Amino acid sequence: MKGIVFDLLQQAVSNTYGEDTWDALLDDAGLDGAYTAVGSYPDEQLLALVGAGAKKLDIDADALTRWFGRACVPLLSRRYATFFAPHTSTRAFLLT
Repeated sequence: MKGIVFDLLQQAVSNTYGEDTWDALLDDAGLDGAYTAVGSYPDEQLLALVGAGAKKLDIDADALTRWFGRACVPLLSRRYATFFAPHTSTRAFLLT
């Protein structure tokens, strides 16, 4: 999994639930959280964070994943506005 996904997850969780929650998810998942946007990391680490988040936030893992998708697209579009500029919807962007 690309590091940008972990960066976006950290930002989304921190913005919504606070930095302490992000730190708790890392602890609960047994991860150190040393992610860089240009790095690549095992998919299992993201799955561990989703599992930890589902337990901590008392939400279904699928619902948490959907929440993250909705939360991360605006963050991603601010970071990479030129990629999003020609599109009028998330669907149009994803289909490119």
